[in-house]
Formats: sequence, structure tokens, C-alpha cells
Amino acid sequence: MEQFEEAFEKAMARGSDGVPGAAVAVVNQEGNYVYQNVKGHDGVHNGATALNFDRTFFLASCTKLITSIAALQTVERDLIRLDDPLDEHLPELTTQPIIVGGVDATFEWKQATKSITLRHLLSHSSGAVYDFMDSALTAWRQSREETPTVSQSGIVAKDYAMPRTFEAGEGWMYGTSLDWAGLLVARLNSMSLEQYVEENISIPLGMTSFTWHLSRKPHVEGNLVRMSVRGEDGKLSAGTHPPFPEPVEEGGGAGLYANVHDYTRVLADLLKDSPILLKKTSVDMLFAPQFEEGGAGLSALYANSEMTYKPMVGQSIDGIVINHGLGGLLVQEDIQRETYFKPKGTLTWSGLPNLLWSINRERGLALMFAVQVIPWNDKEVQSLSAQFETAVWRHLSR
Repeated sequence: MEQFEEAFEKAMARGSDGVPGAAVAVVNQEGNYVYQNVKGHDGVHNGATALNFDRTFFLASCTKLITSIAALQTVERDLIRLDDPLDEHLPELTTQPIIVGGVDATFEWKQATKSITLRHLLSHSSGAVYDFMDSALTAWRQSREETPTVSQSGIVAKDYAMPRTFEAGEGWMYGTSLDWAGLLVARLNSMSLEQYVEENISIPLGMTSFTWHLSRKPHVEGNLVRMSVRGEDGKLSAGTHPPFPEPVEEGGGAGLYANVHDYTRVLADLLKDSPILLKKTSVDMLFAPQFEEGGAGLSALYANSEMTYKPMVGQSIDGIVINHGLGGLLVQEDIQRETYFKPKGTLTWSGLPNLLWSINRERGLALMFAVQVIPWNDKEVQSLSAQFETAVWRHLSR
């Protein structure tokens, strides 16, 4: 780890040209820290203080893993099956037409013929995508004099009730599927997603920092790390604090706040022979490849790397063998380059402010890299993150 630690020190020493601060951790299946480090400050604002390990991070899309766990818990309760049609439960989504086009600001419609299932939602194969990532949806928004955006209210049924871009099961694209999965969890369990996560994930693992609503947990709000924004000149400036207004409801795709200690409690639990949150068979499904070789889903997964997971595979998809599980991107064969390594069997995903988590059950470790810098795929942060992960898998794992 010495080479990473040297890079860590240099990144923090570069001021607004480098990385303001980061917390990194590696845990084993007992939940013990194999490695833990924190350096830098809680932002670049006036009055920034030294970062410590108890600080709160905006998790963005790292929220999705928590929602996947909640959804599989709901399956375990026999409230839904993975392949049941969701027409009755999520009509705001399932009645949406499919939009095609987008060239020269044109688009057309076709009626969907296949039902969406929870499996489709958890594997991003439902056709529900972020509007700013699709040209047809962008044209549709413009035709309505609307701006493509990510929901800040958390009211999924209203903010994300928009056309889908392909038939369920016939593609892959990152988007709003996990937000809809969170709404499904809330409806089937007759409680808000926040309440569900508190009762069924936070309390069983003894965690206190998980929340979508900072006002409900003052100790979490008071520890919030400030967002830093990288400008076109490469310099960091202070971002909005908090990064988004407090939501009305909760979206399962983003919006959760937590500290690194609590998030790694979840990662460690997924490594256990007898997990607390899920049955072992359900954890297996998180790690199970969902797309057939040569199928439309797998082809689309490779084709859509640039806007979605490229930083998680070392900035290049050349030679990689991947799939998608029910919990994130799944590495099917070692990604081994001179300066980057990610082993076979790793389940992984990231979050907008350049966070990263990875789990590998064969090697018995999980890791988290937490920082608050936007925009996504910041080259300074991603270089450091890649060095951290590479050092973990090459030097700490069995």
C-alpha cells in the first residue's frame, strides 16, 4: 500500500489542483478493518477542517445497492417475485410507451409489449433511463419545454413518469430503474423507503447515519462533508451545501447520506457465510450475471460504458469481460493492466461525487473510496481511486 499512500499524500498536498479530502476503507467478512485511512479536508471552502472517518457523505448512486438489498428482502417476504409483472404495482411506469428517434430533435412512439419485472429494474434492463443520457428523451423534454434533470423531490411516480427507451429485457441502460424499485419496496411494505431502510437495514446492523432527510438526523447533517466542484481550469471551488434540497420522498436510485463506517457494515455483511440482511441465496443473486452471452442486454452493457461504468474498469473496456448482477456491475474475468487491477468476481458501482465501492467474495474483502468532488469521472480523483483499488486487490487480498 506504500505506493498508494504516497499518491494519497501528494493528491492532498496539491490544494485546489488535487483532491480536497478522502476516506478509504477495506473490510473483511467479520466487519473488521483490514485497512483504513483518511486524509485532507472536508472541502475547499473557507474554514474547511481536517477530514475524519465519521464524516457524512452524499452517496448518490451508491444508494442503489441499498435499494437492491431492500428489494430482495421484499422478495424473501413473498410480497413479490423477481419475474412477476409489475403492472399492478407501478402503473405510472408500466403504462409508459417506448420512445425511439432523437435524431434532429425528432422522435416517435411504439407501444410496449413486454411486462417489466423486478429483475429488469435491478439489472437496468427495464428501459427506464435518465432522460439526459438519451437523445430521444432529450428531444421529448425539449418538445415540452422541459429540461432533462435528475429528480430532487424524490417523488418517483411524478418526476420519472416518462417514456422508456426499449422493451423490458431487450437492452441495458443506466437510469431510473432503482428509483422505481425503491417505490415498489415502499408500496409493498406499506411504509416510506426511509422507514423501511431504517428498520430493516440500519437497525439490524447497528447503523445510525443512513438517511435521505438530513433534518431528521442532526448528527448526520452536522458531519456533512461539503461538495467541491472542479472547474474547466482544473481548480476546485466550493459547491452548494447541502448538495441538493431535502427531498419530499425518497428515490431508491440516489439521495442517501451515510458515513463510510456504516456503508462498509453493509458491504461486510454481504461477505458473510451467514449474512444478517439477506439469505445467502439472495446474496448469490446480487452477484449472479443476468445477461446471456450474445444477447441484447449484454451488448448494450458494453456499448454504454462511456457514460456509466468506464471509471470502474480502469477507464478502458478493451479486453474486459463483464456482466451485470442484481447489485451492480460484475467483473467476470480479471482486469489486469500494468497500473490497474480488478479481480474476477468483483461486484462494483460508484456515485456521482466520484465515490466507489467493490466487493469480492472469493477474496473475502470489500472496499469503499469516499470523496465529494463533482463532476463525475474527475481525472484527479479517479486516478487516486484506481490506485487505491489496485493496491487493495494486489497487496491485501488473499
